[in-house]
Amino acid sequence: MSRITFYTTTSNYSISNLTDSKINTVKENGSNNIHNDELFISDESIKMCLALKGYDSDSPLKFDEQFLNKDYYEQRKLDFAKSISEKQDIDPLENEFQILGVKYIFQAGTLEHFLTEKLEGKTKNASLIANEIAEKIRGTVSNPNATIEERAMNRKTALKLAEHIAQNYFDNDDEANEFLSEINKYAENDVLREKGYVVFDNSDMKPFKAYTMPTAPEGYISASALAEKYGDTSFKEIFNDRVKLEDFLKALHKNGEKWRAEIVKDFDENEQRVQNIIDKSSLSQLNEQYVQNIINKFFG
Repeated sequence: MSRITFYTTTSNYSISNLTDSKINTVKENGSNNIHNDELFISDESIKMCLALKGYDSDSPLKFDEQFLNKDYYEQRKLDFAKSISEKQDIDPLENEFQILGVKYIFQAGTLEHFLTEKLEGKTKNASLIANEIAEKIRGTVSNPNATIEERAMNRKTALKLAEHIAQNYFDNDDEANEFLSEINKYAENDVLREKGYVVFDNSDMKPFKAYTMPTAPEGYISASALAEKYGDTSFKEIFNDRVKLEDFLKALHKNGEKWRAEIVKDFDENEQRVQNIIDKSSLSQLNEQYVQNIINKFFG
């Protein structure tokens, strides 16, 4: 806890300057009218104030046409929530502002939107839980810099959390099964992406290997895949340069069969490698504490 002494000043002067460790009192020059008040602020509140200070200084209010937009305040709140979530010393699943004060709006047709609708009324903040589950389920999209093993463990943890929610907070078995089925579908798609497939969630288009095309016949290797692996530059640059295109076509005529076989072989080996990592991670200890913390904070 921190003890702060405030000095009464005119409205044209800030009462205090917030720093990383304390609040420095400021009083108006030449003023003899000073009144002291003491206020105790928790460490968590100081973190929130620091976040707000940084956010406000970067994006000040402007009384313009945007200010009058009916969505302006909601967007400001979401932007502030994002600035808080990006601060490493403030856990978005622990601070009260995130839990009770922020509601995310998701596009229809997304996993987040589906989860929010299903969890509404069952938790303190359906949108925050929806976002948390979806980020872990679709790790190749939301967390591309993580390792394959880390994303696999996140999926496993999110699925465990979803199973607990379905078993304990849904009164209707059909609705609980629909909830789990949809999450599992997205998880399976993410595993395919992990292995090198192109997958469009919530689409009628079937997943396809990255080296081919969605409607191509079996064994087809796209020119872009060949250029990416064996060209000296991008396919776009090769295609737009007549000399480079002629050279690439000559090399393709000479080495095409060999190149195609190597691309298929590399893809199959990578797919098996990823599966082995995922299988190995399934034997690792699940983060039960994370699941229990979510249940206690949001469903208790």
